[in-house]
Amino acid sequence: MSKRIELITHPPFNPIHDGLYQPFELLNNFDPDNPLSLIATFDFQNFIYFNQQGRTTISDPYAGMMEAVHDASIGRGLNAFIENEIHAGRRPVAIMGGHQEPRGSDIYRYVARIAQQLSESGFIVASGGGPGCMEAAHLGALFARRSEDSLTSAIDKLEKSYAKLPGNLKEVLKEGTAWTINEELVSELHAWMLPAWKIAQELNEQLIPLNRSLAVPTWHYGHEPLTPFATHIAKYFLNSIREDVLLTLDSCGIIYTEGRGGTIQEVFQNAAQVYYRDEKDPPTSMLFLGSKFWTLPEVPDGKLHMPVIDLLQQLFVVTEKMTEKEFKRYVRLVDNTDEVVKIIIENAPSVGQVVQNFAKIGISNIDPELMAKGGATFMNK
Repeated sequence: MSKRIELITHPPFNPIHDGLYQPFELLNNFDPDNPLSLIATFDFQNFIYFNQQGRTTISDPYAGMMEAVHDASIGRGLNAFIENEIHAGRRPVAIMGGHQEPRGSDIYRYVARIAQQLSESGFIVASGGGPGCMEAAHLGALFARRSEDSLTSAIDKLEKSYAKLPGNLKEVLKEGTAWTINEELVSELHAWMLPAWKIAQELNEQLIPLNRSLAVPTWHYGHEPLTPFATHIAKYFLNSIREDVLLTLDSCGIIYTEGRGGTIQEVFQNAAQVYYRDEKDPPTSMLFLGSKFWTLPEVPDGKLHMPVIDLLQQLFVVTEKMTEKEFKRYVRLVDNTDEVVKIIIENAPSVGQVVQNFAKIGISNIDPELMAKGGATFMNK
């Protein structure tokens, strides 16, 4: 059933936000007993406003200015967050993958375990902050220093409650002669979000620094649910800024899991950055989880494959942007969680290189000595 909604004429957000968002700040007004409460959340109100103002073709100069100021403010908060994490000895690594990955699938479980191990190994996990593999990444980080069995139990609970993301979410908000909300889809989305919301609420008072993770979502895809498992959220209005920020931040590597259009876009956006890097800079690790998916099998198995490895080899090695040895070290097919973590640790750039990488994107206040001290303290713990 579609219900008419009014125009939101004034920005529901503060354009100058202090730091990054917290999940329950964005999900304020979420009521576990009221499915339609999702519409009243701060996150959903911003999604409605963004759409009603024209998305990327904003007709109102005031709305455009407020959104731009907001995104710049989030950028400042992100810089401060990254600085603090790096001085504490933690460096960002990203996990990319399909938003439709069902809870409880093998890939979902692999991603969660990888994120748990990376968080315990001195890295801060970043993702696009949505459902599927992104949700699994932040769930894994949330269970750092907790048992593998407790993580498995949480995944089992999510799978049993509501495994598959509801379909047709783009239909949740529609423009016609009037703006309308599809209440049935909102109710489905609420039911899907509820078990994750409950788990995050239960753990909220027990978090330690190792559980911190970074989500970088966008209201451009605001119909996709935000994960409450991320502890820090840099949510932007403009997707172009968000994509560039997410890929540029992760100087310690990106792990790609099975995905479709968005994931393939991120593979080659990152490949372009690696291709055009300074010749003296080492490549960024690009790890592809599930070797069959990322290569053409000798015997077709009737399943979907995205054979990017051969193309990346042509792009990097044949053009002499990498040596064959570098390609085999930094562009890898991996099939188990321990191998992923081992490669990320082995290929992690030096303190000096991390400082240089962040200086290139405007984060120039990182102290190499503090970073090295933080790293040593972290490893000792």
